[in-house]
Amino acid sequence: MTTLTSGARTLVLVRHSKASHQAPTDLERPLTSKGRTLADKLARQMSGRLSRVDLLLVSPAARARQTARPMQHRLDPGDIRVEPEIYHRGPMGILHLLEEVEEASRTVMVVGHEPTMSILAHMLHDADDDLASQVSFGVPTATALIMEVPGAWAALGPNQAHLVDIVTAPR
Repeated sequence: MTTLTSGARTLVLVRHSKASHQAPTDLERPLTSKGRTLADKLARQMSGRLSRVDLLLVSPAARARQTARPMQHRLDPGDIRVEPEIYHRGPMGILHLLEEVEEASRTVMVVGHEPTMSILAHMLHDADDDLASQVSFGVPTATALIMEVPGAWAALGPNQAHLVDIVTAPR
C-alpha cells in the first residue's frame, strides 16, 4: 500500500464495474451480477486504503451509481453528488467539477467511465513512469486510480497531481 504525503489531498478516480449491454439506452445499462460482486470487492479494498471520503461524485449512468453504492456503504462519504458532467463532458468536465470542490474536502472520489478516468489520470499525473504507462492504455472495470494532489483543488490541472496506485478488484 502506498502512503500519501501528509497534508496532501487525495483524488480517487474509479471506473465503474462490469456492465450489461442489455438496456434501452447507454445511461440505463446496469451492472451484471459479476459487476456487483466486483464493485463490492473494490469498495472493500478502498475502505482498507482510505480513512475517509469527504465527497463522492458520481456519473448519472446506472452502472456508475450502482458501483458507487458499496463505496457509500463502506466509506460513508460526507457528501454525495450525482453530476451529469462526469458522463457528458469528459475529462475537462470532471476537472471543472474538481476545481470547484471546497478546500475542506481532503479526499474526493469520482465514479465514472473509460476512457475518461484514465485520460484524466494521465493528464493530471506529474511523471512519465510505469503508472503513467499503465493508465495510458486504459484501465479495467472496477479499478480505482489513487492520486495525491499537493495543492488546492482550484489549482488542479495538467501535471499537478501524482498517481500513487492503481487498485483493481480481484477477479
